[in-house]
Amino acid sequence: MAENQKVVKPKITSKNKIADKVKLSKNTDNLSMRFDDFHLSPICLRGKFNNHFKDNEHFSNVIANFLGIILPKISSHEYKEICEGSQEGRILHFHAIDEKHQELLFDILREYNFTKQTIDQMAEGGFFEFSANLGHTYAARIVCHKLGENILEALFFDTNHHIYMNSKYTEESLFYESCPLYLNESCTYMPADCFAVSYLDEKKLKESMGYAETYP
Repeated sequence: MAENQKVVKPKITSKNKIADKVKLSKNTDNLSMRFDDFHLSPICLRGKFNNHFKDNEHFSNVIANFLGIILPKISSHEYKEICEGSQEGRILHFHAIDEKHQELLFDILREYNFTKQTIDQMAEGGFFEFSANLGHTYAARIVCHKLGENILEALFFDTNHHIYMNSKYTEESLFYESCPLYLNESCTYMPADCFAVSYLDEKKLKESMGYAETYP
């Protein structure tokens, strides 16, 4: 019988010197995001809301930006540094979802099978949304609710910015009548620098209502 050969553990090197451990912030007051109740599967409420992606490129762009840029940025700040009115908050378009738009939000949550009791409990901390993807091409949002002082629980992607963008509005009125930062006169990006400007196109909005790409 042949002798057992000793298996030599391969030596793995990295040219980019990437750390093999994720370094967590020592500041326990920084925001944390939970994904216990996060729904990745897309839904469509015909004519009202659709968070399917247009294609794989759309999906890859949004997910890569959210995981690589937005999530680290959120997690490196305290809530008071990211809430409405702050510089970081304006960059991320972080804001509470007002009562006018909560009716659609509740329809979406019910479609995701959240019970009325659960929705009411979530509402106690408030519902918020912020950019899931910085840039002019895709104005995706992520919707969450607040737990405690520095915890946000993600719920779903508003992939096509449908909660605050309604296809019955056109051109500039779409922005003026929908954006909470503009209405509060606290947005420094209007008009040319706002990534939501690309969604003022009525044709593009109507097309996004018909997207059917599912998540991989």
